[in-house]
Parts: sequence; C-alpha cells; structure tokens
Amino acid sequence: MNDPAQGQVSGDEAILLDYAERLNKFRAGRHAIHVHLSRLRPYNRRRHHLRIAASAFEIPLQGYEGALFRLFNEDLVMIFKGATVAQIDDYVLRLRYLFSEDPLLAGEEDEGEEFCSWYDIEKDYPAFLSLAKRLVEQRAQEEAARAMAEAARTEPEPEPTAPLDGPHLNTIITAIAQADLSSMTRRQPICAVAGGQPPQPLFQEIYVSIEALRQTLLPSHDILADRWLFQALARHLDQRMLAGLAKNDDEALKRAFSLNLSVETLLSPEFLQFDAALNEHTRRTIIIEVQLLDIFADLGSFTFIRDFLHERGYRLCLDGTTQVSLPFVDREQLGVDLAKLQWSSDLTDMIEGGGGQELRDAVARQSAERLIMNRCDNETAIDTGRALGIALFQGHALDRMIAEGISAEETVRSLSAATARQRTASRRAKQA
Repeated sequence: MNDPAQGQVSGDEAILLDYAERLNKFRAGRHAIHVHLSRLRPYNRRRHHLRIAASAFEIPLQGYEGALFRLFNEDLVMIFKGATVAQIDDYVLRLRYLFSEDPLLAGEEDEGEEFCSWYDIEKDYPAFLSLAKRLVEQRAQEEAARAMAEAARTEPEPEPTAPLDGPHLNTIITAIAQADLSSMTRRQPICAVAGGQPPQPLFQEIYVSIEALRQTLLPSHDILADRWLFQALARHLDQRMLAGLAKNDDEALKRAFSLNLSVETLLSPEFLQFDAALNEHTRRTIIIEVQLLDIFADLGSFTFIRDFLHERGYRLCLDGTTQVSLPFVDREQLGVDLAKLQWSSDLTDMIEGGGGQELRDAVARQSAERLIMNRCDNETAIDTGRALGIALFQGHALDRMIAEGISAEETVRSLSAATARQRTASRRAKQA
C-alpha cells in the first residue's frame, strides 16, 4: 500500500479529515502541529501575514514527508514525518517572533497552547482525528451562516483596490459635495434580545455606507487604507449627513436614532446649524456616538462638547471599545450614557478562556444594561453577549432575525438544520 502522506497539500477541511482517517495505519513517527492564527488580532491576519506564515512551514516540508493545510478560519495544520519536534519548533519560534507584539503572544505562558497545539500522531491519534472532524463541522456551519448572510446582504463584497491618496481624496470630497447620499445611507437597528422572543428594535443607527460610497464614487480605491485621509473624508460625510437631516424631511427624525460623529464635527458650525433646526423633543430621541480613540485624542474638547450635548438633551454613546480596551474604560467617569462593545471571535475565546472573569467584571462596572454588543454577524456573538448579561445588540445577525421574525434560539435551530442538510448532501455525493 502506498504511503498516504506524500505530496498532498490542501486547504479543504474535508480532505484533511480524509487524510487523518487514512493516517490510522501510518501513525508511527508522525507529528502534527495546529497553528492558531485565527486567535491573533485582525491587524496581524492580513493577507501578507498569512502568506508569510504559510511559507514558514513550506520550507521544512521540502525536506521531509508532510502536508500543509490552510483552513477556512486562517489557521494552519501541518503533518510531518522525518523531522524532529525540535527542528519544526525552530520554525514555530520564528513565527512567534513575527507576531511577538500581538496580545496573544505577549501574555502567553511558555507552557500554554494559545498559539499552537502539538500532536504525536502515534499517541494522540484520537484527539487529532477529533480535531479534523470538528474542523469539518465548523466549516459547514461557517458556510451555512455565510449563505444566510449573503441572502440578506444588500451591499457587494469589497474588492481589492489601490489605497486612497491626497489627490483622490480631493476628488471624492468634491463628488460628495454634489452627490445624493440618500442611496448610500443605511439604517441598522439596535435591539433588545430576550430569551425566546424575536429582537425588539429600540432605535436605529443612521450612517453612510462606506462600501456603497466607494463603489459609487471611487471604485478603484480603498478609502479605508489610510486612517488619517479617511478621517478627513469622514468629516465631510458628517457635514453632508447633518445638512440632509437638518431639512427635517427624513422619516428617521420621527423615531429614536443614533449618529456616529467625530468630536471635530460636533464642534463645527454645521452641527450647530443641525441642532438649531431641531426641537427639544427631537433632541431627546437622538444618541450621539463618539469613537473611543477620538475622545482620548482630545479629551478636553470632548468634555466641553459632552456637557453641551447633555444640556441640549442628547444622549451619548461610547463607540469602538473591544475586549482589550473595555477593562480600562470608565463609562460613568467619561459621562456617556451607553457604550458599544465590538464582538469578535477573540472576545468569545476570551470568555471561554482565562480572561473571562476580567471581562465579566469590566462589563459589570459599565452596567451590562448600558452596553450594546455590535458587529454581531452570527448567533455566537449573541450567545456571548447574553452570557455577559448584555441585552442590547446590533449587527447583521439581528437584521436577519428581524426580517424573518424569529428568535435567537430559532435561528440556532435553523442553522443546525441547514448544517445537517449540507452534511447529508456531502455524504450522498461521496457515495455517488
């Protein structure tokens, strides 16, 4: 019988499972390593980072028997024979050095397995086979969730583009001054989620879709690539949105809504004109969202405008907090009424790991009923938020649930059924 470990490289989890099952007869001398790149922060998982990480393991594979698998969640699995663990660990150390400033590695103990997990196939075969099966299941769930999100998506996927530069910034600012932004304006509800009940919208955030703006005005460029140029662009977008809302011809003004504005915009004449066009009752239905980084960039100016806004009747919401920054934020001391906590898979991992209690304490200090978990694109985000005691949510997962009139529990059952159907179809295809 031929050795199954020669020359097979694939990013398909189903092939990895098939590979693992056939290794049952070829365990001796084989090891595997699972590198958890998905646990790194997003800024360390850009395309060039992943390419370099994969190439780091392609080098030892040239001299030894083995296979490299690139997983859907950006992790890597390498199976090898003929090299010692110490030889492969040398490449792992180089990779760890590359990401040494990531919080995952900065706080990792030497004996931990946060960054990578090792398997001696001869001794740990059942555990490795279980990993392969679990990855196939996770891939099926991911594809089912992605299909559901795609069905509800109203905007095209962003395309690779050139970075925005100064001359193009002036071009797009000029276009914004003349363009009708109504077609690019989006509304997304912030909802209360109670067990067994569909989400209840409380208010909605009004914003200009950056992707729709790019596709319409400058499809060849990535307007998010340079943060400082984007902030300049955002100021002009703020001004145009305020000018449109100040006309009082938007139905949104009749209901509670939020606007994400910079401190500079709040201090501008355009905001004062917007404020002057509103009555007292309308101001009390508006929530002004301000980014955490923007606040600490000029704390004095924020304190000044915060007091003015409260005096006029607005409520304030702190936006842009993550599981890393939340423990260092005091919502009450900042004088804001609400705060948004961005969901990510890292946050869910933190809840399930050693940092869960620290995060729960941070949520309790902010008052869980005053927190909104945003960017909730799947049911895991909602489950994580509810585990923390959070009851307010925002994101595409909530949009789907509202459109279908179903609860979080029903969504999970629907996703499980879709996953089961996909597995059945895969088995039938293999049998055929």
